[in-house]
Amino acid sequence: MDLSWILIIIGAVLVFGYVFYNATEQRVKALETRIRHVEKLLQHATQGQKITEPDINEELRELLQKGRMVEAVKRTRQEFGWSLLEAKQYVDELKAGK
Repeated sequence: MDLSWILIIIGAVLVFGYVFYNATEQRVKALETRIRHVEKLLQHATQGQKITEPDINEELRELLQKGRMVEAVKRTRQEFGWSLLEAKQYVDELKAGK
């Protein structure tokens, strides 16, 4: 096998590894965010506290009033670590006043 082919294969493996690592790291961060949110809700429930609306909702309502739906969905994903569909559904419910 030619040396150039070996270098191409090694380069492809390195690029694939890098992309896979970044995707995995992003997913882990999203899961950590979700766990923190669930832990907070669980803590409120076990202490007998009333579960209140998340603080982020006020910011999301302001974004929706300004017509910035995409930004509201993005902030929801950052805050809760949800998928695009979950965040969109949450923002739609918030917009509908549910």
